[in-house]
Amino acid sequence: MRALRPLVLSVTLLLVAGALEAQERLATGDRYWGEEVPDGWNGSWPAELLTVPERTDFTRTMGVRDVHEFIDALKWRSENMHVLNVFRSPLGNFSSAVVLSNPRVTNPQQARASGKPVVFLHGNIHPPESEGAEALKMVMREILLGERGDLLDNQIIIIMPVLNVDGTESVSTRDSAPYVSGTRTNAAGLDLNRDAIKLESPEVRGLYQGIFNQWDPVLYYDAHRMGRGNYAYAIAYVNSTVPAAHPGPREYVWDELFPGVNERMRNEWGLEPLTQALWQESEWPPRTWHHDAAIWTVEAKFLVNAYGLRNRMSILTETPSAAGFERQIYAQYAYIMSLLDYTNEHGEEMLRVVREADEETVSNVLAHAESGELRNYLDGEYRSRGEIDLLAYRDGFPTVPTDYIPGTSVRERVRPTGPPLVVSGVQDITLPVGTRQARVPRGYLIPAEMEFLVENLRIQNVEVTRLDEPMVAEGEQFTIDRMSYDFRGGYNMTELEGSFAPSVREFPAGTWFVDMAQPMANLAFYYLEPQSRDGYVGWRVLDDTLIGLGVNERPIVYPIFKFRREVEGR
Repeated sequence: MRALRPLVLSVTLLLVAGALEAQERLATGDRYWGEEVPDGWNGSWPAELLTVPERTDFTRTMGVRDVHEFIDALKWRSENMHVLNVFRSPLGNFSSAVVLSNPRVTNPQQARASGKPVVFLHGNIHPPESEGAEALKMVMREILLGERGDLLDNQIIIIMPVLNVDGTESVSTRDSAPYVSGTRTNAAGLDLNRDAIKLESPEVRGLYQGIFNQWDPVLYYDAHRMGRGNYAYAIAYVNSTVPAAHPGPREYVWDELFPGVNERMRNEWGLEPLTQALWQESEWPPRTWHHDAAIWTVEAKFLVNAYGLRNRMSILTETPSAAGFERQIYAQYAYIMSLLDYTNEHGEEMLRVVREADEETVSNVLAHAESGELRNYLDGEYRSRGEIDLLAYRDGFPTVPTDYIPGTSVRERVRPTGPPLVVSGVQDITLPVGTRQARVPRGYLIPAEMEFLVENLRIQNVEVTRLDEPMVAEGEQFTIDRMSYDFRGGYNMTELEGSFAPSVREFPAGTWFVDMAQPMANLAFYYLEPQSRDGYVGWRVLDDTLIGLGVNERPIVYPIFKFRREVEGR
């Protein structure tokens, strides 16, 4: 067992799996808990290869210049990397991603020719949650210059330490370590992790065009920190839970990947992970462990959720806010290394799962869409997977309390003391279930003047073509009786009331056509349907168009037509 070193601010967090194990491991010390990390866990490196936290006793985090200097130091020492400048931000900052491969790969064509899966990881979508970003730099260092070069045997790894480069540079003073960090939003005040559908930010558009669409990662990893709650686990994880997404990749992550990574975390790193969730604010003792309480929903607004609609795998992790900075970085580092061990061993299997999902998506459209038999989900909810034992602290929910550090004007999170309570019989409300459905068409027809929507679809990797000549189409049109707004999740979301009816219409040459016999069909369906939980309608992408058509004055026809088949001879 690794030697342990207590941090300055000691917290006793017992990291175990169940009620009986809890007492046994508390007695034997068989789990790392509190603020403890293994002595020398991050290795010994020359000054130019140290991260900012390592140089400052874990009291500071990086700036964008620090990231580029760190990457440059690696470039001079390894031939197994290639640097991509993925996009340039509105404030002129480049977001760089590093392609780690053996032998070196410099473009997506070489990656595909290698036959290896691509795994993509990033940090700092929310710069105040910088633990994952710092861990990712250490992961790069260990793979390229340390003892884990074997992780490039069967995979290509792309790491973008900082997605929100402008937020990283917009420095703020916070109440807890690292004491100086960036801001949650980008320079325009946008939360990038709510931009998966509307694509308002150049950062997310650049991510989609520069990484997702070109390199087609089999797995996407997004690192965060939980701002609320004192759960007694080192790190929490979740995957895409949009019911409209193909179940194959989603279920593989939950049923195969998560258990495999969790086992490594326990056995090799001495840490206990659990699903990203919280108990409801008014509950003590906790009765439910619920995604909704942790602001994780079945909506596609989160990048990790939206990525599942591409028939690919995705993971979001969060470290607990009650832990100290080094402990949080250590937990992220351990999870990422455990994950990369898993993907290195199972990458071929993962590729098979996503390719089968692509093939099945297309074949289902070809076999069942024209007849109207094919359906998919517009909305969903979380239901119970059964009962679990939960390790929890009563103090500090829903918000971890803060108090002044004696003799200072700094407010610090109040850490819980003593072992957590073991609460049995807690309902695990994390199973996503679809609740409303609609027919999946053979295609969608979009008016020529809605080119702005086509641009968005293409950035989403949806194939869109134009009619070369007029078409008479049979299908369904939606009549909007009323447009209203619902304030949900911090945003005013558009909602439409109305109904579908069969229709035969003629469409002129130049009309845009989305053929649903493509792997991106689930995404196109969820985004284009008028009553989807949070598609283009919900995110107000179509508000101006609908208002221009008179939706506030009378019933109108939704401008996007659900095509079933072409009518000949008219």
